[in-house]
Formats: sequence, structure tokens, C-alpha cells
Amino acid sequence: MPERIDVRPLADRDFEEAVYLVERFFHEEGFNATSARIRTELQFLMFGEDSAVFLAGLGGQAVGVATVTTTRGIELGLSAELEDLYVLPEARGAGVGDALIDAVKSWCRARGCTLVAVVVTPEGQAAHDLVGYYARQGFAQTGRTLLFAHLQQDGSAEIASP
Repeated sequence: MPERIDVRPLADRDFEEAVYLVERFFHEEGFNATSARIRTELQFLMFGEDSAVFLAGLGGQAVGVATVTTTRGIELGLSAELEDLYVLPEARGAGVGDALIDAVKSWCRARGCTLVAVVVTPEGQAAHDLVGYYARQGFAQTGRTLLFAHLQQDGSAEIASP
């Protein structure tokens, strides 16, 4: 019988485990964020009214994390983005990612979100076929393209590199 996956909102007692998982995720995927930044942003997401962090456990060990934020706009009303999803390599294939996505979707529905989106990077697609994975979770490509302008503290915009 497979082990039971426990998914719960992040609590203070679980904070260091979540930090570890996000740091590992960012390191493995080559994302740039310092440990201090990860800690600060996780705290904001954990306590924000427009965001949440979920921790997944398997056999009493934290093995996965997901973050979600919401935004409001005219076209979609309240919508959400699954910002981060990470499962330890040794726990992949056990349904942990699926359980985290289900928790995120439930959280979004409870707040009245019209949809939840996820961004797939070219690196994530190449390494993990994330488009295929997320399609099996009910996500669909829309043909829209996200463009980024990284803002500098002085008010100027830095040209985003491809």
C-alpha cells in the first residue's frame, strides 16, 4: 500500500523545511535568489491574504512544496498563479506533485478564482516535460506570451535578456 501524502498550509514549525525545499529547487533549476530573499518571500507568501504556501509530507518527511499567489484584473477577475512546485527527486512519481496541485486548486476555488496559471520555463520543459505534466493536471496552453521588464530601484527598466 502506498504511503499517505499529507499536504497542509505552511506553518511556522515547518518553515525551515520549506526553505530547504525552495532553496534546493532554485539551485537545481538554476534560478537566482539568495537564501535571505527566499526566506523573506516565503514569509510574505505564508502570511499574505493573497497567497499561500503548501508543504507535502510522505512518511513523516517533508518532500514537496508549492506556492500560489492571486491577482485581480478586469478580464479574469480574481485569478491565481502556481508560482513554485517542487518535489524531491526521490519522492517523484508517488503523486506528491499531483496532491500539491490539488491543494492549490482547492485553495483557489475557495477564494473564488476563475483560473490558476503556471509558467513553464524552457529549461523546465527540456528537463522535465512540464507542459506534458501540467496538461495531465488540467492546464492548457493558450497561445499567450509572458513578457518581463525587470525593474530597477531607481525607477528605470532593465531590458530583459532572452
